[in-house]
Amino acid sequence: MKKVLVKENPLGVMVVGTVFTVFFLFMALSILGSTSSLAPTWFSLTFILVPVLILVVLFATGAVVLGGGRKAFALFKGASLSETSVGFPEEVDYEVGRVFLEGYWTYEHTTTSSGTTSSRRYRTRRRFSVEERGRGLEAELPEGPFRVELRPDGTGIIEAPALRIRDGRYDGSLIVVLTDEGTVLGEGQLNLSKGNDMAQVSFRGDGKLLRGSVWAELSKARKVRIEVGSGGLWRRVAEGKGFDFSFSTLPGEKTVIFTHYGSVTPRSILGKLWNGPVIMGHGSFELKAVLDIPLGRDVVETDVFGVEFEERKGGEEKEAESGEKWGILAS
Repeated sequence: MKKVLVKENPLGVMVVGTVFTVFFLFMALSILGSTSSLAPTWFSLTFILVPVLILVVLFATGAVVLGGGRKAFALFKGASLSETSVGFPEEVDYEVGRVFLEGYWTYEHTTTSSGTTSSRRYRTRRRFSVEERGRGLEAELPEGPFRVELRPDGTGIIEAPALRIRDGRYDGSLIVVLTDEGTVLGEGQLNLSKGNDMAQVSFRGDGKLLRGSVWAELSKARKVRIEVGSGGLWRRVAEGKGFDFSFSTLPGEKTVIFTHYGSVTPRSILGKLWNGPVIMGHGSFELKAVLDIPLGRDVVETDVFGVEFEERKGGEEKEAESGEKWGILAS
């Protein structure tokens, strides 16, 4: 089992903001000093106060993020983990449920006398669905299916079982569980051909893995490429002229993430755990076979396979029906 701490570090942004504000104030005071007889008092005050207010907001936001990081770090260091439960350093109120995180960009356009400039800002949409509440020195780790679909820039979604602390010095700390339990379902065959180029891809579920093989006779085509994806997001699995492949959409071991609900982003989790793009978890996935044709249109065939979550309760095996994408919209 892997125990991971994920926290945001706003110090770089705060330092850059401070340097920019000091430089702006220096320039503003120089300009106002040379034009003090022409500029009205209200204009001079506004010219100076606006960057100061921006700096205050920047530092206030940074302080909140740093405070959340300290809470998550304290819980990370003090908590004890077993395969099924987490022990807290002190008695706490907590909520168990599912967390949904979505990273996305917003764009702003500013028009001035010299033209139009564009800027973008990374944002995160968060939602926590409470299923039960409790209080104590120990709690069961939440179990259930999860889904991760992230592009290299951190845009995309994470939905997973989670536990959130609701009081005390760990208030807002979040424990996210990415289980390694699951079974791959499905099998099929993809046939690709163009002219004298032919390829056949066979695949089947085998426990936690999807296994497959590629047979090919290629003339003009360079290779056959295998990808796994969902919607418009794809990750390359293997490529060549004739080969076997296998992969899993589940982590190699159960991963327990300690972070803070108020500041965590999909981008920070991506930077700590993976290199994008990432398509992981349970539900429905697409397998794509591509016949790579130089100077021509590639031949593409796709099929669908599923990964089902199974949980053990009371000594009996119960299957949780996955449903299409677990209610998650592909980004």
